[in-house]
Amino acid sequence: MPYRLARLDRLARFVGTEVFSPFVLVGILLVAIPLASTEHWLWQAAVGLVSVVAIPLALSLWFARTGRTTDKFIYHRHQRHLFYGISLVSVGAGTLTLLLTPSAPEVKALLLAMLAAIVVIALVNLRLKASAHAGMSAVFAVLVPGLFGPWWLLLTVPVHVTVWWSRWVQRRHTTAELVVGTVIGVAIGVGYLALV
Repeated sequence: MPYRLARLDRLARFVGTEVFSPFVLVGILLVAIPLASTEHWLWQAAVGLVSVVAIPLALSLWFARTGRTTDKFIYHRHQRHLFYGISLVSVGAGTLTLLLTPSAPEVKALLLAMLAAIVVIALVNLRLKASAHAGMSAVFAVLVPGLFGPWWLLLTVPVHVTVWWSRWVQRRHTTAELVVGTVIGVAIGVGYLALV
């Protein structure tokens, strides 16, 4: 492969895996949706960011650093169980906080959707390593245009395609695992839009 193509390939892999990681995409949603929904958006975004992004990301980094997992995205399915369990508690606490306080319905629904996503991915993970990257990029591809206008598809579809390609070409997931992740993400996204 010529040098320029090799550099482009490495860049696309990095963008699809790191820049568009589940933590980044859900972080964008956890700020954008409260910001568009309420004047009291900051504390609601903070609750979501801490419970859905900061704690699970710190946990995955710690697991990788201490050798409990192969890497921060937890490549091996059998290494994901404890991560999903602790993340479920964290997201559940954030969801409960928002449900018990006067927060925007759109934000409550988003946390409920993230809770559902973790439960479904964790259950599917017992049999198949569903791609959390494909799942979250599919949620992103559905929610952003569904909430902010269809022209956002011009951004969100390429994000999803880049994630798919990156995870597949790096052999982090099979086509079936990517399809399952995408189906879960689309279902979660459509379910969210039906709630709001």
